[in-house]
Amino acid sequence: MTNRAVFSHSCPRPWTEDYAVLGGQPAASSSRGVEPEAETDAELAFAFRTAADVLAEHWHDDRADDSLVLVVLYNYRHALELALKVVVRALIDSIKFEVAPGDELPEIVEKVGKKLAQTHQLSVLTDYLAQLAPMFRMHLQEDVTSLCDEVHALDPSGQALRYTMVKGQGGTTVPARPAPLYVDVPEFARRAGEACTALDQLLDQITNVQDWQVNLGPDYMREQS
Repeated sequence: MTNRAVFSHSCPRPWTEDYAVLGGQPAASSSRGVEPEAETDAELAFAFRTAADVLAEHWHDDRADDSLVLVVLYNYRHALELALKVVVRALIDSIKFEVAPGDELPEIVEKVGKKLAQTHQLSVLTDYLAQLAPMFRMHLQEDVTSLCDEVHALDPSGQALRYTMVKGQGGTTVPARPAPLYVDVPEFARRAGEACTALDQLLDQITNVQDWQVNLGPDYMREQS
């Protein structure tokens, strides 16, 4: 049997429903020649959440091997990290929009803007969001913060949910889970799903604010008129 290429940067001919299209803006993504919009981190966060939902349900219904739960936890964790960063970036963009030329940005905006890309700790990201959201009279739900704190305590960097062995103190390699960890999978899936939904709602709110900003202009311009 001859193997065909599974990856291509040009549209396959003939097109079939077996192909998925990732990233960029291909010349044609289907037989209809529709060009998709460039992918976003918000969409990717939703994809990781959906994968976690499906895997959690599969584990529960089929009693699959418990190692699958690590993948469930990781997918939810990454969905939360991406969603937090998306909302924080949107808030920063809106705050910058309101700052008049020559004025200084709020200190927290400067700090977060420099560190956000390198930050993977959920508790740090929720702290950023908790400081930025009130600038637009928004707030981060306590349920989101508490869940992210629990996941952060379990796995601060996301490495422990990807490997069986991780770096310990002094650079030594140690077991990621030296003692048994008991996970209430349905309850965790419920709380993680609600946290992701809450972040989606925050993103909707800030998107509405950005539409308003574009239509009306920044405060300093309206004050001059």
